[in-house]
Amino acid sequence: MVHFGHYILANRIPEWESHYIGYKALKKRINEYASRASHASSEEREQIISSFAQLLDSQVERIVLFLMEKQGLLAEKLLKLAEKQEKSLAAMEIDVEAATSYHLIEEYRQEHLAIGQELLKLLNFVEMNTTGLRKILKKFDKRVGFRFREQYLASRINHPYSQLQQVFKQVGIGALMGTIAQNLAQLSSGHSHRQSYFSLFRKSSLPIEHEPIIKALEGALHRLTKEVTFMSFVANDLLLPEPSDHALETADEREFHFMSVQLNLWNTFLYMANYYIVVPTSDDYAETLHVPGTMNGVIIGAMPLAALVSALVYSWWSNFSYRAPLFISTLLLMAGNLMYALALPFHSFWFLVIGRALSGLGGARAINRRYLMDHVPVKHLTNVSASFVIASSLGMAAGPALASLLIKLDFQMLGFPVNQFTAPGWVMLLLWGIYLIVSLFAFKEPKRLSVNHDTENQVHSAFVDDGSDSGSGITDPLLGEETVPAKGRKPAGTISELFRAINTPVQILLLVYFMLKFAVEMLVSESGIISEFYFQWSSSQVGYFLGALGLAVLPICAVVANYISNTFADRVVIFWTEILIALGVIANICYYPLFRYTTVQYVASAIVIFLSTNVLEGVNMSLLSKVMPSRLSRGVFNCGFLSTEAGTLARALSDGLISLAGKAGMEYLLIVTMIPTLVLVLATIACTWIGYYTLY
Repeated sequence: MVHFGHYILANRIPEWESHYIGYKALKKRINEYASRASHASSEEREQIISSFAQLLDSQVERIVLFLMEKQGLLAEKLLKLAEKQEKSLAAMEIDVEAATSYHLIEEYRQEHLAIGQELLKLLNFVEMNTTGLRKILKKFDKRVGFRFREQYLASRINHPYSQLQQVFKQVGIGALMGTIAQNLAQLSSGHSHRQSYFSLFRKSSLPIEHEPIIKALEGALHRLTKEVTFMSFVANDLLLPEPSDHALETADEREFHFMSVQLNLWNTFLYMANYYIVVPTSDDYAETLHVPGTMNGVIIGAMPLAALVSALVYSWWSNFSYRAPLFISTLLLMAGNLMYALALPFHSFWFLVIGRALSGLGGARAINRRYLMDHVPVKHLTNVSASFVIASSLGMAAGPALASLLIKLDFQMLGFPVNQFTAPGWVMLLLWGIYLIVSLFAFKEPKRLSVNHDTENQVHSAFVDDGSDSGSGITDPLLGEETVPAKGRKPAGTISELFRAINTPVQILLLVYFMLKFAVEMLVSESGIISEFYFQWSSSQVGYFLGALGLAVLPICAVVANYISNTFADRVVIFWTEILIALGVIANICYYPLFRYTTVQYVASAIVIFLSTNVLEGVNMSLLSKVMPSRLSRGVFNCGFLSTEAGTLARALSDGLISLAGKAGMEYLLIVTMIPTLVLVLATIACTWIGYYTLY
């Protein structure tokens, strides 16, 4: 395998030599830092981080300014060529021999191809330097032993004054490619430059699919997009909170226990499946126990309400152990599902509620998040983080689908009924039992190393303040922040400190998270009773519908991750996704007697709400991790805990509202539930608009 340093020397453009990333010089500097880091003091470590970050900033600035200069020159060439072409083609339309016309068109075509070749060279230049930046950041983390890469990228990628915006958004390059492709299409077809506006957007009208330069440009842009997408995932930590103080050992020293990681991912999957498995049948189960079907809101909502308390306990408990709280949470989930299954033979609605509450107390997502972030090496973190997101989505889809498969069951087991109502409880009891047995033998408690230095604080402080009088902090050129006292970087230890630490963008993003969880919970929890009342859907049909919605999230999120997030700023995606949710809620309201509520209306609005809220969750959590103050990146009151509490509270209130709305009558249920949801969505849009320029 050719080393990247040799590759960049062999493939760089000679006349642009001085504008490439100084890969060899940066490697040499990293080796110097590595020899000093092992015995360096706190002040020296912070100086290493700040010095290297400034060195990278100067490299990036040189590369990006050259990129902008070249983009400007290419844009100027295209503009002059367009003016020249417009005049010539206008003259041709009056009276010119066919041979002359062909000669002129071919001449302009060759000039566009030449500009395309220059743009291709520029794209390859950007790709090579982007790869070099990624590799040098990874090498610094590995050799020096600091968790620097994520902090550096996160502080630059989404800041409005960052030079890296030019690389990660690719707006200028995309515009140049579009102009070249469109003009080549017009010249190839022999059309006038004054082509129909609408034909610009019909691929069939662009006969350039086999144009080699266009294929080459598309390939180069695709490679660059993959590169910056990966770096964006690294910067955002894929929605997991930043590491706590127990994760301060170097990447090479961190222990990676494969089975323990898998057990945390399976815990996430099973919990989400356990949460949603009761949705298709909970209303019928309630009616069987002689309570209104709308009390399914209480049944479903008992779980997140109890999880509000358990999340805080588990977040504190994980400071000392992972094994013990995981076992206790599993036992609580087994007890909760047992009570859920026994509610029918005991004819007790309270068995249902208490069973779901016990399941909520067993929710260990705070433990899962923290374990994965604290005890997975940097080189595996991106893949494991992606697996965490996928496990949650698959659990959301598997729960209702599994409930649909269990509907046909009807037999006795040791004198206890196993049917569509009790089967979810029995099945989850069995699955959690298997999980407990496997965990007893396979889960390994990670070593709790005593931390004798403040590496994480040093890395984080380098991105917040320099701590010196020189004002050379890493973000000073971008933000111009004032120096933050050392105590201001300590984790928030009390509720009062927590509220003081939450700034305006964090408040807005937590409100957004609350809103999206409220909206999607309202949609999912009332799906069974709404679809049965209006369309006479069976419980199995509801389950399959919700399962299909859950599976649809995966490709949509992939599109957002690979394309939309690389083209638009996070706050832009958040704002317009909120508007989509508002439109979905408006469409979901029943306007009878003006209009009849139809299946198409319900399915279409459900798709818009469900997919929009899931897209919004990913982008919102990504931005939340960037604007979260350093005091909220560690300790009990961390970013993951706050978002978990906000989402859990939203679910509980949404489910409670369904039960209250049921007293107004089924014909008014959609109005009573959707109107407050719409008000909340519109209020969130207003808050996002007011604080729009603080969200970066």
